[in-house]
Amino acid sequence: MHGLARLGTNVLALWIWIPLLPIAVTWGASWPAGWGPLSALAVAALLTLAVWSLFKAFGFGIAPHTTTVSGAIVVLTFTFGPLMHLGWLLVAGVCWSLVARRERTYPEAAAGVLLGILVGGLGYWLTMIVIYFAR
Repeated sequence: MHGLARLGTNVLALWIWIPLLPIAVTWGASWPAGWGPLSALAVAALLTLAVWSLFKAFGFGIAPHTTTVSGAIVVLTFTFGPLMHLGWLLVAGVCWSLVARRERTYPEAAAGVLLGILVGGLGYWLTMIVIYFAR
């Protein structure tokens, strides 16, 4: 069980998403070269990191693994459509593996998911609005 939890944390977590997500967003974007969604992805990721760092500085325990993975699912859902909601199964797997390995508690994993959804989605849409109105 512990080995399966380790696999869940290592395979489903952020170092898999970081190189693959920009490629997926660019590939599926409706604009030429995908710069709109790719820029929105970058802003969403940086905003999520900044807010997570603030929470961490104030002593709140929030799981960064679940923050990045849930933010990535939000971006994929906005880019590719509702089929990407199946990615929430991956988020659940990351949460389970962090708790099973006793690296995080349930509230820390859940807080990371909520932070990724809120801040990642907000960053994505704010960037998309700026790109649309800048034309």
